[in-house]
Amino acid sequence: MIIKSIEYSQYDGTANEWRLENCSLGPVNLIVGENATGKSKILNVIGNLGNLLTGAKPVFLSANYKVEFDNAGDNLLYLLKCDQGSVTEERLNLGRRNLLSRTKDGKGQIYYARLKRKLNFQPPPEQVVSIARRDSVQHPFLEILYNWGEAVRHYYFGTDMGQNAFAFPVEKVGQVQPKLSSKTTEMVVATFLEGQKQFPTNFVKSIIQDMHSIGYELTDVLAAPPFGLGGLPKAVLAIHAKEADLRASTSQNNMSQGMFRALSLIIHITYALLAESPACILIDDIGEGLDYNRSTALVKLLIEKTVGTSTQLIMATNDRFVMNSVPLDYWSVVQRVGNVSRVLNKRNSSRLFKRFELTGLNNFDFFSTKYYLKESEQ
Repeated sequence: MIIKSIEYSQYDGTANEWRLENCSLGPVNLIVGENATGKSKILNVIGNLGNLLTGAKPVFLSANYKVEFDNAGDNLLYLLKCDQGSVTEERLNLGRRNLLSRTKDGKGQIYYARLKRKLNFQPPPEQVVSIARRDSVQHPFLEILYNWGEAVRHYYFGTDMGQNAFAFPVEKVGQVQPKLSSKTTEMVVATFLEGQKQFPTNFVKSIIQDMHSIGYELTDVLAAPPFGLGGLPKAVLAIHAKEADLRASTSQNNMSQGMFRALSLIIHITYALLAESPACILIDDIGEGLDYNRSTALVKLLIEKTVGTSTQLIMATNDRFVMNSVPLDYWSVVQRVGNVSRVLNKRNSSRLFKRFELTGLNNFDFFSTKYYLKESEQ
């Protein structure tokens, strides 16, 4: 299941109000825009929705979502309104059928698959229905929402991407390995160990090939004690990368930030794809800390790996080199006017993009010359 479109607002009617409008999405997306236009906010909105649907508390006390999903060809429309930490309205339509409706007093109706009819219900006001009434037999449509939320992965490429996080083998040194979660994106060592265990033949091989494709000539990737760190238990494990022109492997604490960020992201995505786990992958500041060749190669690799799969890829950047390397078909340009951010792309402004393609200019010129503003001038 992938997001087709999303509208959002928070703190309506106050000085802190912010709205997202006209945001349509495809299987692969590159969100671009000037600083402070709302690129990161869009990713945060989607990531927060995933948390809400799996039981996390609202990040914003006042938030309104209207999300249209493509569920294997079926249209699923989900509406959620929250105020002061409580749900004030919730609706879900699958095609033309309403399966769930809930109002401010908490009372509503929900469809029971076995009974083939809707019944009254009143869930707790602080919980969304995908948590309060999760039941794969009676309410399979809620399971669809929950599974999508569980599969949202939000990576902040401008951070350390788990470089300072290590792992312990299960039951060693008195500690138990934390449960692997797709939402705990800094658990790169635990993800690597799980990938080795589940896919012993091609997990590491795939990671090495992908690192080669972005300019890192590795001969091996493994988990071993970190090198050069004192005061740690002997059982602690870190990611090591063996480069072809070095005699020894480099542990994650000694890697360059750019190299580790790329390696961490590739480990996570390789695991998700090999596990054939549908996902919504959000990557903020993609390419940050990498040189031109490697940042563009990484973006191309991610697109190649996800196109044609059940994974939706949503990246954000304002790096001109990344923009030039990604076809305009995947672009979504964010324009902010006051407290409203709007999105322009080929899905909602096809004539504008077609006219630009006839100019012969490169992709970055669409952004740098503010050609996209011509849409509002028509």
